[in-house]
Order: sequence, then structure tokens, then C-alpha cells
Amino acid sequence: MTSTPAVTIKNLHKSYGSNPVLKGIDLTVDSGQVLCLIGPSGSGKSTLLRCINLLETPDSGSIQALGQEMTSPDIDLDAARRQMGMVFQHFNLFPHLTVLENCTLAQRKVLGRSAQEAQKIALDNLAKVGLADYAQRKPSQLSGGQAQRVAIARALSMNPSLMLFDEPTSALDPETVGDVLDIMRQLAAEGMTMILVTHEISFAQQVADRVVFMADGQIVEEGSAQQVIGNPQHERTKTFLSRLLHQVN
Repeated sequence: MTSTPAVTIKNLHKSYGSNPVLKGIDLTVDSGQVLCLIGPSGSGKSTLLRCINLLETPDSGSIQALGQEMTSPDIDLDAARRQMGMVFQHFNLFPHLTVLENCTLAQRKVLGRSAQEAQKIALDNLAKVGLADYAQRKPSQLSGGQAQRVAIARALSMNPSLMLFDEPTSALDPETVGDVLDIMRQLAAEGMTMILVTHEISFAQQVADRVVFMADGQIVEEGSAQQVIGNPQHERTKTFLSRLLHQVN
């Protein structure tokens, strides 16, 4: 793990109308680090994640990601986003395309790869997520867990330096969650820089280098997984984790 930050966020604010969602967020993510964002619904976690690649436009503050000042008016947004993979809660696969076509389209259109090169890279990544045999299927022929693994393969096929995951397992059946988490564990072990919004606390404990607990648009507590999850100091963190543990049991 290097000491060069992959993402640096300073005094980030975002409101929807009169509703402030992010209230002065400061956050640094080092290259090769796995950061998990946890907290109650409505705490601003997904908005923070989506601000990093400007799917949401901040009101003020600065975001530096992979050497680019994302909040600069001169940003080449397409070029900056090429370095970032994003996996959403609901897969966002094109239903009329096959699995393979879903994984090659952006490679050809955005990166300018030949059909042959794009196909090879896509098949390699589908094999990585255990779905090489599903290349000719349509998304409607996949389970939720399989569709999410295809979404990860599609993102990886763009050779990103940073992966953003927005609650990637929350829409899945419990029995398919493990398959997706296994892929993410593998990526973490390979040194991929990852920022995850997740409710999978046990996964965060096992994989995260750092955990950030958010509530009411602010960072309440941050530190190692052992610190934040194993020995939380703030009352809000303690309450959230105890409720989550109670739901699991």
C-alpha cells in the first residue's frame, strides 16, 4: 500500500433544495485501501460516493480523485470517470444485450478497443467472477447475484484504478450475497482501491482497512474496523451497530 492518496475530500457540502445531505465532509482514501462507509439510511453515504465521480454535483468543497481535481470547472469528466468503476445496487445492465455485450460495449465505445480485444478482456473478467459460461445469456436469465457479478466484471473490464460500490448486496437474496462478497474480497486482496457503502458489517470487519460511520450528513467516527465496529466510542455508532446486530440475530 502506497502513501499517495487516491481520493481527498475537503469540506464537501451537498443539499437537495433546503435539505442538507452532506455537511462539511473531510475524507482521505489511500491507494490500495478498502474503505467502508456505514450508517443509517439517509445519512449521506450514497450521496458522498456519487459525488466522487460527479454523478451528484457538490454545492461546495473539493474532491481530488486519482490525481484529478473533480470539482474543477475544467475537468475532463469522461477521462476522469474512465479510471473509476462503479457498481450500483440494481446492476444497471442493458437488458437487450448479452452478458458479453454488456461487458464489451463501453470498452469499445469509450476506450476504443477492438471487438476482439474487448471480448478477450470481458471473458477474462467474467471468468474471474465465475461466469464465463454465461457470456451469451441475457440479464433476464440471471439471478440477482449473477447479475451483480456481471456488473462487477463489466466495471473491471475498463481497468479502473478505483472501484466504488453503492450497497452492492442490498438488493440480493441472502444466499447470493456471499458470492458477490467473495469477489470483493478477492479484489481487496489484489490491492484494488475500493470505497463501499454497505450494511454488511461482518464483511466490513474482515476486509476494510478503514471504516467510516456517518449520520446526519456528517462523519461521526472513523478508524480501523476493529476500532469502529469492535470498540465504537460514539453513542450514535454504538446504537446503530447494536440495532443492526439485533436485526441479524
